[in-house]
Amino acid sequence: MPKSNLKALFCEQGFSSCKAELWAEFVRQVLEIYWQASDRLLTPNYWDSFKKKRGALGAPKKRCGKKVIRNPIEDAITSEIGSIADDLYSQLASDHFLRKHDVQFRFEFLIHSETRAGRYSKKVDFKVWSAVHGGPELAIEAKPLISDVDIDGRYLAEEGIGCFFTNDSPYTKGPLGAMLAYTICDDKTSRKKNILDGLQKFQPAPDKIVRVTINGTDQVDCSCHDRSSWGFIPITILHLERLFPAEVQIDV
Repeated sequence: MPKSNLKALFCEQGFSSCKAELWAEFVRQVLEIYWQASDRLLTPNYWDSFKKKRGALGAPKKRCGKKVIRNPIEDAITSEIGSIADDLYSQLASDHFLRKHDVQFRFEFLIHSETRAGRYSKKVDFKVWSAVHGGPELAIEAKPLISDVDIDGRYLAEEGIGCFFTNDSPYTKGPLGAMLAYTICDDKTSRKKNILDGLQKFQPAPDKIVRVTINGTDQVDCSCHDRSSWGFIPITILHLERLFPAEVQIDV
């Protein structure tokens, strides 16, 4: 797979060198906050406390004889990461990049629409933007992956990545979006390769897929798509993943 960096990728989209550098640093700093938030959530003590919260885990499901599985729920993970991210942001120094660019963090963010309102409005899991005029922004849609069928059924579905390719409350009309896989597993097995395989069949087909290294997170696959059919500029989608454990109990 071709390798690149975010600045070069943005320059290929037509950004000036200065703008590309700003957006690349914005992405790095934003993802660092979310990675730190996820890391904190996954520390043993925090995760044990999280699991005890009402609404954190799904209904028990029996598997493999006496084993009972309870999977963490998507919106519970999202709200916990969002709350921790808010706390991390509040502790940043006044001269930090995110402070100087007046970056706003939101989770479960309602998308403004000309056709939807109230409970009919769509919500993106995470929305981050600079309040400085013309500043960078990033919408992140999360989807849980419990089995491989969730890649086509949820991640690459209309309610997943499809929310960036629609005229019905698109999650962004801008040049950048992200998908975040909450991979639920007991053995810490990544599904990045399965997602990459699925992208090869996705429509609108990516113009290209490149892998970039973002300091503080991981290597990230990026798919670039034309959106002229919807009247939007092209978009680069970052494909992110965090691994979360299922709760395994023995039914006696």
